[in-house]
Amino acid sequence: MKVLAVSGSLRKGSSNTALLLAAKRIANDSLQITLADPIDRIPHFNPDLDTDSPPKEVIEWRKELKEADAILFSSPEYAFAIPGVLKNALDWIVSSAELYGKPVGLINASPGYGGASKAQEAFLHLLNVLTVKINDDCVLSIPSVNKKVDPEGNIMDEQTEKELRICLESLERLVQDSKLS
Repeated sequence: MKVLAVSGSLRKGSSNTALLLAAKRIANDSLQITLADPIDRIPHFNPDLDTDSPPKEVIEWRKELKEADAILFSSPEYAFAIPGVLKNALDWIVSSAELYGKPVGLINASPGYGGASKAQEAFLHLLNVLTVKINDDCVLSIPSVNKKVDPEGNIMDEQTEKELRICLESLERLVQDSKLS
């Protein structure tokens, strides 16, 4: 199963990107996790450009999403919301529906004690609008992330590893269930 891992952070040494590397490392052999190209390459959303011939970067982004069996997002929280660059990337797929019915996993992490819970709330609302398949086991909020994963994606906390494994197993089941329906 092809899983596209999308980081909402552009920061070098991002904990959210590190969590995606960790997911890739601990995933079952049946999951082929690939990190998406950085989303800052996607131009600012403009409805006038959202036509049958959108910008090349948008075509590439949509293709990455379409070819995946599932998507795993990991995002920090900026001002109680998801980063603008991630929201922009998602705005480009509202009309083209690449995520419609697609299994999705969601990780939100922050160095603080809140675990990016406000961003998670906003993100879940957006994913609902995009009509993805998601369940509670596929949604993680990780507070104090800097104590739980290093920049290379090595998990330093047993509970975090356990929760991430549960998320990946649940995402795999969602994909299997989608193929049966």
